[in-house]
Parts: sequence; structure tokens; C-alpha cells
Amino acid sequence: MARRFSDKQKISATIAISFVFFLFEIGVAFKTGSLALMADAFHYLSDIVSFAVTLTSIIISEKTEYRQDLSFGWQRARLLGGFFNGAFLLALGISIFAQSVERFVSIRDIDHAKLVLITGCVGFGLNCASALFLHEHHHHHHHPDPVPDPESESTPGSESASGIVCPTRNHEQTHRRSNGSVPANDYHTGHRHVEYSIKAPGRDLGMMGAFLHVVGDMATNLGVILAAAIIWKTSSPARFYADPAIGMAISILIFISAVPLVRRSGEILLQSAPEGVKLEDIKHDIEKIPGIHGVHELHVWRLDQKKAVASAHIMVSDPDVARFMEKAKTIRECLHAYGIHSTTLQPEMLIPTVRVPGWSPVNDLDSPCQIMCGKGMCDHLHCCSKE
Repeated sequence: MARRFSDKQKISATIAISFVFFLFEIGVAFKTGSLALMADAFHYLSDIVSFAVTLTSIIISEKTEYRQDLSFGWQRARLLGGFFNGAFLLALGISIFAQSVERFVSIRDIDHAKLVLITGCVGFGLNCASALFLHEHHHHHHHPDPVPDPESESTPGSESASGIVCPTRNHEQTHRRSNGSVPANDYHTGHRHVEYSIKAPGRDLGMMGAFLHVVGDMATNLGVILAAAIIWKTSSPARFYADPAIGMAISILIFISAVPLVRRSGEILLQSAPEGVKLEDIKHDIEKIPGIHGVHELHVWRLDQKKAVASAHIMVSDPDVARFMEKAKTIRECLHAYGIHSTTLQPEMLIPTVRVPGWSPVNDLDSPCQIMCGKGMCDHLHCCSKE
């Protein structure tokens, strides 16, 4: 059986390879005056910094001890590393593009084109090895969790011995079974989550950032090889324009590859809902549950690529705590079907409308929240304040 390396081992080996080749390539770039080779060398330097960030984020994310003010621990460390890598790639792409434009205006002869070609070939070979090494990560990790048969788990609304709600994992399968596995009193009839399919979290954005750096290096190496071959094998004075042209193409490629990484990691850092989950669907499903009169302050966001969190204020008219707990179990089953497994629910009582002589009747449904922070004193400090 082939040995599988940990993420830390993969990144550490890639850092070592990149650092050794960076020292060699920067020396050749200064000797020959090749912009494409110089761009490739500094791309390697950026890779080393980014790999170091990725390695640090992996080490931090594995820590079990953390400061008390970090209530979620270091779970977003890899995500932050991925965002940093993407932002760094964007800055590098812009920098190389600006250098290429400058070199078009002031063209320079390149000496030792054969040496540049050899350097590019060596770099391409090393990057291929690093890419294969890192790409192994995507074959062995982050596949969606297998969904067990509902009959092997507790039925909807059941509790484990510890008192923790353990709803059925696959609601689509549960609701469509016709062998009587769904309770007769099925609160999920007409819910939209029956048609919802949980999406896999995709590649780890921290490791994806490292992999994109290596792929970008491979493209840069190919550009260096092409530019060096044109300069070496042709005699036209225009051949030296190949160097900045390749540098410009490399910068555009780096920029294009970095944008999705920044966008995806940035969306999670901005507390976005999981991909494909619509808040109106969740609100619709919860309000369809008998005894629930309204939902407000509904928030759904991702802690990282795998974990989603939800909170909501639930309007009910029945003051019985036990009956609210039954509703809460049903709500958790709904959220579970959307891939949300950490939930905070705040019950709020719907008090009947009271008519007082000289006062206009007040309908509690018109008031968005029954538990207010303070009368007008802190409206602008609410999490959903538009100010």
C-alpha cells in the first residue's frame, strides 16, 4: 500500500523544492536579464511565502488549545490562509503585468537564451513533481460524507441517550420512503428541503491555494521556455518582444486563477450561507410547522467549508416548554436536511392583541422581536442594522 503523506509533509517538501530552485533561478535571471525568468523567480518567492502561510494555518488549525476569546477556536485558520494566498496571487499578477508593459516600452536584449531555456525546463520538471505531490490531496480528502440508511439512525424527533437530538440524516430519502418509516404525524409535508440535495464542500481552499501556486509556476515555466526558444532560434530584432509578451500572458493567467479562490474564501469569511441554500426556503419550511406563527432574525452562515451555523427567533403562542422542544426538534430536522447542524433557537411568545381605550391595537406579529435590547437605544448596533 502506497504511503500517504500528511498535508504538513506535502507543504514542507514543496517549500524546500521551491526555495532551492528560487535561489538558482534568481541568479540566472540577473545574469541573463530575462523578465520572464525574473517574473518566474519572484513568483517562486511568493509561493514560498504562501506555502509558509498555508503550513502555519494547517499547524494552527490542528491546535486543540486556544485563547478563550476565540470561541470557535482556530477552525478558520486554513480558510484565512487560502484567502491570503489568493490576494497575494492577485497582487503578483498585477505587478508582473505592470513590469511587462514597462518592458514593451523599453525593450532589452537577453543574453544566454540557452541557459534561460534550460532553467525553465528544470523548473517545469520540479513543478510537475510538486503538483503531483499536492494533487494527491484532492483524491483522498473532502469527499462528501456517506449518508447512512435512515433506519440505522434514530427516527425524526428521537433523542439519544445523552439527550441530544439525533434527526435522520437523509430527509429526501426518509420523506420519499413508502414502507412506513416516516411517522404518521409528519411535520415535513410540503417542505422545500425534501427536494434539496446537500452539496459537497469541495476542495480545501488552503490546499487549493497552494496547488494553484504550483500550477501557476508550471505555466510560468512554459512561458519562459517558449520565450527562450524564440529568442534562441530566431534572429529578428522583434524576437525580444517575446519575453515581455510571455510575462504579460503569465500575469493574466495568475490573475484569472486567483479570482475564484479569493471569491470563494471571501464569501465564507463574509458569513455567507452555504452554496445553494436559500433563506426563504428555510423560513418557508419552519413556518409550515404547526404552532409556529413566524420566524425572524434568521441567520445562516458558514464557519468553514464544511460547517454551517444557523440562528433564528421563533414566534409561538403555546407557552408549554415541552411542546416547544418538539417543534425545535422538527426545526432541527429541517435545518439538518439543508446541511446545517449547529443551531440556536430563541422562542418568543405571541401575546394576543390587547385593545386599550384611547390606544391603537397592537399586533405582535407587526413587532419583529419580543425581546428587545433597549427602546431605540441600540437599534444601530443590531447585527442586521443597515446603518
